[in-house]
Order: sequence, then structure tokens, then C-alpha cells
Amino acid sequence: MSVTHDLHGLTEVQRVSQHTDTLSASLRSTAGVEGLVTLATCNRLEFMIDSPKVPESHLRLRLARELDSQPDWVVYEGEDALTHLFRVASGLESMVVGEREITGQLRRALKTAQASGDASGTLTSVINAALHTSRRVSAETRLQESGRSVVSVGLDMTGITDWENQRVLLVGTGSYAGAVVAALRQRGAGTIFVHSSSGRATGFAERHAITPALDLDSALGKATLVVTCRGSATPVVTTANLKDATPTVLLDLSLQPDVDPAVASLPGITLLDLTAIQAAISPTWAADSAHAERIVAEGVHDISDRLASRAADPAVASLRAAMLRIVDEEVARLPQGRALTIEDCALALRHLTTKLLHTPSIRARDAAAEGRIADYLAAMEELYGIDIQPDFDVKSHRRCPVTGLSFADLATEPTEIR
Repeated sequence: MSVTHDLHGLTEVQRVSQHTDTLSASLRSTAGVEGLVTLATCNRLEFMIDSPKVPESHLRLRLARELDSQPDWVVYEGEDALTHLFRVASGLESMVVGEREITGQLRRALKTAQASGDASGTLTSVINAALHTSRRVSAETRLQESGRSVVSVGLDMTGITDWENQRVLLVGTGSYAGAVVAALRQRGAGTIFVHSSSGRATGFAERHAITPALDLDSALGKATLVVTCRGSATPVVTTANLKDATPTVLLDLSLQPDVDPAVASLPGITLLDLTAIQAAISPTWAADSAHAERIVAEGVHDISDRLASRAADPAVASLRAAMLRIVDEEVARLPQGRALTIEDCALALRHLTTKLLHTPSIRARDAAAEGRIADYLAAMEELYGIDIQPDFDVKSHRRCPVTGLSFADLATEPTEIR
């Protein structure tokens, strides 16, 4: 179930994303939901739900209770859901086609769900397959060669060329912060500071070899570029913070704005946000995007086959349990208190074989009596690989070549072997 930048707009994504935790909790507590992974980024909210027996209408109703105004959820089911997930993981549904951040965000979403016990085995298999396909897209196409991402496009839009002379202030230590630092380093940014109102700046600065900024107002006054990726419900940078600031470019990468839009009216201040980035991105795909689509189609086909094969797992498990139960019964019949002889083992194996063949033999008699022997033989070939051709003269054979039953056997009631 999705709300995305391209179909709903960033404003709607922002509105619904404010309730992500509540919506996730509601889905998680829904009877019949076996797994849930929530992917929340700056331009999409995706609920990946493993609920084979829960109708879509019921899930919509659950979510409707948590919001005053319902978004027009886009719901993908079955193979359509797999295709959508694989396209998202490969960056084909991103604001910047081929962007790399989404892969890491999806991986973290899965790890979070696994840690909380919400990721079912099916969801784990499907998402890992999508991540594998994403790696193929990265390796076999040029979509990610230029390192395009929302972060890189935003930094390009600042128009800055002399990066070595820039004093960059990073506000927030969320999931985008590490990508911002990497992109700034790639451009050769001279000085990078980080501020966090939650007290995480020092630890983040140590891990990324940058400088913590404990006082926001002071840091804003010195910065030539401010990049925010905090994503709180309340703007952290306002006109009051910037009244003494030097000419500054502010790049707000948060879905829920970190920068008060009013700062754009201040002299010497340039504000770029996700809406501006979205408007600047060309919708034209790279020439080899068709190859990426083929890779995605192959990945979806492979995981679909794997999921289909698992549909037989319960039947196989039941068959195995039934066979092992019969074996256990035969083991219990073995002589106790002495070493087993070859004769003991042979007798036990023959008795076991008789019990295993009892029900198939009865079914063979029923099939023959009802004129379905060809179906029975086809099933036997499918299950055991035994190919018996039915076109023979029955009367010329004293016993059935499949079960060993004689005409006399068919004339009497079967005796249960216990």
C-alpha cells in the first residue's frame, strides 16, 4: 500500500507520513497480517504487507480509522506488488531514476522489521531478492554511475563550484545525513559541521570525521551552505535564526520541512526544498533503462517461481510427518533386549513396505473399479517416477503390475494393517 511523490505529490506524502508509526501499528495488529515492513522516505510511504487471507478493503478500513482524511492508497497485489517493490528497490520509481539511497533505506527498513519481529519469512525472502536485483541493475546498467540522488541533485542546484571554500552546516543526523556527508566530501567541501538538537552531533561527527556544532544560531551565522535532513514536525531553522546570517544557501531535504518557508524572503538567502528538486528533475530515463526493466522482470519471475514452489511445503511436511510416524511405529515393534538379526531387519522392512503401500493399493483398486486407472498411473508416475503403460490385456495377467493385487483380492474387502 503506497503513497508516493509521483502519484500523490510531496504534500500528500508529507501529510500521511506524519502518522507512519500509528498506521504501522494498526496494520501490525490486524488479524491475519503475518508480516509488515514499512518503508518511509522523503518521497514515499510504502507498507509491504504479508496478508494472504486479509482482503484489501479490510486493510483500507483499518488505516481509515487513523486518519481524518484518507489518501488514495495505491494497492499492489501478487505479482504487481513484486514488480513495484523490485522497481522501487532498483531506483526506477525514484524522483531521480537510478538513485542509490533507496537501496539502503529498504535494507534498513527490513532490518528494523526483523528486529521487531514483524518481517515474515516471505517478506524477508522477497525484499532480499529485490535488493539482489538492485545490485544487478547497479552492476549491469549506467543508471547509478553518476551517483545521482536527491542529495546530489540538490547540491548541484545550489550552483556552488568552489566547494573547498565552503563552510557547510548539516542539521540533523537522520538516514540522509551520512549520504550528505559523502556527497559533500566527493565535491571537496572544505569544512563540514553537524548540529543535532537531540544530542547526537558529537557521536555522528566522530564517526564521520567532521566537527560538531553545539550552538545552532552561532553555526548558522558562519555557514555558507546549510543542509537540513532532520524531518521533525516543527521547522528548526526560522527567520529568527537567520537575522544575522551571511548570504547563505539552505537545502532542505526533509519531507516535513526543517526550514520555515518564510526564510526565503530574507535578503541574501536562497532556499531549495524537495518541491524545487522535484520540479528540476528531468523525467527522461537513461538510454539503458530498458535493460534495467528486463533485469527487474527476471528478478520478479525468479522470486515468483520460488514462492510458487513453496506452496507445496505444507503438503510435503504433512507427508513426511505421516511417513515418519509409520516408521516410528515399526521401530517400536522391533525385538527388544537383544541384537537384531538380518531376518529381524528384513521382516521389519517388509512390514513397513506393506503399511506404506496399503493406502495406495486401496486407491488403485478404487481407481480401477471406477475406470480411472489411467489417472492413477499418471499420478504414480508424477509422484514416484514409475512409468507403467495401461494398454495391456488385463485378463492375461494374474496380478496387477502396479499393486500386485490379484482378481481374488479385488473380490474381497481390504484388510487394514495396523
